[in-house]
Amino acid sequence: MHGGNLLDASAQYGRQNFIDLSANINPFGPPQGVWEALQKGAANIIHYPDPNYRRLRGKMAEYYALNAEEILLGNGAGELIFLILHGLRPRKVLIPQPAFSEYERAALACGAEVNKLILGVKGWGELSFQNEESHREWEQALAENELVFINSPHNPTGSALSKQQFEVILNLALKHQTWVVLDESFVDFLEDESRWSGKGYLRRYPNLLVLYSLTKFYAIPGLRLGAVFGAAKLLGRLQDQRDPWAVNSLAEEAGLAALADAEYGKRVRQLLQESKESFYRSFAEGHRGKKYSGLRLYSSKVNFALIQVLEAEDSNADRDDAGKRKKNLIQELGKQGILVRDCGNFAGLEGNYIRVAIKDQESMNSLLAGFMMLDNLC
Repeated sequence: MHGGNLLDASAQYGRQNFIDLSANINPFGPPQGVWEALQKGAANIIHYPDPNYRRLRGKMAEYYALNAEEILLGNGAGELIFLILHGLRPRKVLIPQPAFSEYERAALACGAEVNKLILGVKGWGELSFQNEESHREWEQALAENELVFINSPHNPTGSALSKQQFEVILNLALKHQTWVVLDESFVDFLEDESRWSGKGYLRRYPNLLVLYSLTKFYAIPGLRLGAVFGAAKLLGRLQDQRDPWAVNSLAEEAGLAALADAEYGKRVRQLLQESKESFYRSFAEGHRGKKYSGLRLYSSKVNFALIQVLEAEDSNADRDDAGKRKKNLIQELGKQGILVRDCGNFAGLEGNYIRVAIKDQESMNSLLAGFMMLDNLC
């Protein structure tokens, strides 16, 4: 179950227009150059794309200070997850929970046993390797599994690993010859002072692969464009095991144009930060003296936030009161034309949660107004 399915939403709620907060896509649209590149590139759809994507890989190598051979492009990060699992064929895969569902689907599809570690509702925020018990638990888990998925910035909690936490995991994994797949699909949404990438560790850790998505930050989910960074020899092996034309020519043109706009990222991060700060402030203040007492909003470092639907204060309430309230909340918001992500299928979240994308301030104000219309949540 994923967000962003507008066709299903239209059928369910009988309307066409939505404020879609169910998918974590940059709400401000692609850079202007992307639209122009798509128009110009349309003439080339009568030809096969370059199976080596030399222009885009060259641009990304320059942009990210890598060699082109250390970059493999794909039809979104989702396709590359399946490719990595198919190519490496690990027998046991470790997935810290909650997690993106495609990790487990890909592992099961290649016949791997899936094992889990629970991070909980605060994601990486409460993990401390100064705690000997946590250190032992992670080392044992990494020793018993051949591959681990590390998701940071973390979906759905919005937390992010520190370099120190990541280095502990990397060193333990290297010690036990465990592959580390770092999914940093949301890294571009981090503020400048807290943004770092696993790409800087690739040449010191041959067991590391880094997943990256251009889909979300550059707002091109319909084109699908992702990358995996890693050792050239391994990526060459993966390329030999897949469809040679995984990325269409228009997606390549969009990627080239997106990376060419040097100021775009700064503008987007500033707008999103302003919107996020306004949303958190308005949520904390409530509306006309009323607080959102039936909801708990968790802090986030990126462009989405986790919200818990709480049990009613009435001690005589139904045991599944929060579950019913969450279902009612999602349904009522949908009728108002606001889509949020039900987190019921995220393992490792004990309670009733929804996830909302942070979009423009007008959209977030509409969400807050929608909350206020549901009296039992205030």
